[in-house]
Amino acid sequence: MKPGEPSRVVFGHMHEDHALELSLIPRLPVRKALVIASGGDLAFALAAAEVEVLAVDSNPAQISLVRQKMTCPPELLAELCFRGKVDRVFRLGGWFPAWLLDWPRLKPGKFRRFLTHRLEALLPRAVFLIHGPEAAARLDRSAIRLMRDRLEKAMAAPDAAGNPLLQALLGKRFGPRPPEVWSPPGIARWRSQIHRITLRHTDLGQALKETAAGSLGLISVSNLPDTMSAADWTALTALAAAALSPGGFLVVRSMLCGSLPPDPLGQLITLTHSVPDASPLCPVILTGRKPAGQ
Repeated sequence: MKPGEPSRVVFGHMHEDHALELSLIPRLPVRKALVIASGGDLAFALAAAEVEVLAVDSNPAQISLVRQKMTCPPELLAELCFRGKVDRVFRLGGWFPAWLLDWPRLKPGKFRRFLTHRLEALLPRAVFLIHGPEAAARLDRSAIRLMRDRLEKAMAAPDAAGNPLLQALLGKRFGPRPPEVWSPPGIARWRSQIHRITLRHTDLGQALKETAAGSLGLISVSNLPDTMSAADWTALTALAAAALSPGGFLVVRSMLCGSLPPDPLGQLITLTHSVPDASPLCPVILTGRKPAGQ
């Protein structure tokens, strides 16, 4: 990385389960995907499955991080996965949510409930420091409760102790079982297909505008909707629909939203799916498919 860039990395890795995207690969009309670069996890997982990937990010430090992961010795990858602002915050204080929610019994007493309310008041300040003023302005009480409920649900799951994303969120690195993409066999697979990944420093909207119509089989959006207005989201949905090949998929996650407004232009069919999502805080909230006849 360039001097000073590590301090600008927000996500050293992605706190997201990419099982849904991987399950869609056999159904893609064309094996080309556009994703948010972030920490590189999804781009690497798709490349390992022989999908051509364009990974974009408006933050140049994230692009530099992913590029360094693509070229550095495997033994350094684990350290690079925890160099983001979010990773540092949870490494220092991740134990506190676990204690606060009394994991795994989830029976907080009066003192913990009092601190939970204090946490709701302090969380917007933390989001401001990590994500900026726009995200903090959108973080209302309902969003905070949504995040707390998601974390409680993840911690109450039978496999909570083995969920590597939850373990990382609680400041414990990836725990005893790293995500497949960061296991030695997983690293070997995406390293052998690294030529399938193209990195570009740009925002998603601009990337979609520059993409040939109907050329993508998959577009996967991380927590981008968290900071977008309804009008901006509608415009982005239209761009995504134009870039997708008929039968292609749009996958959307969110940390602060429980759902999104319906597609006002009717260009995507909303799907339900049965693939379990182990993401503790940024789960899939929308899966849309472009009708085959369009």
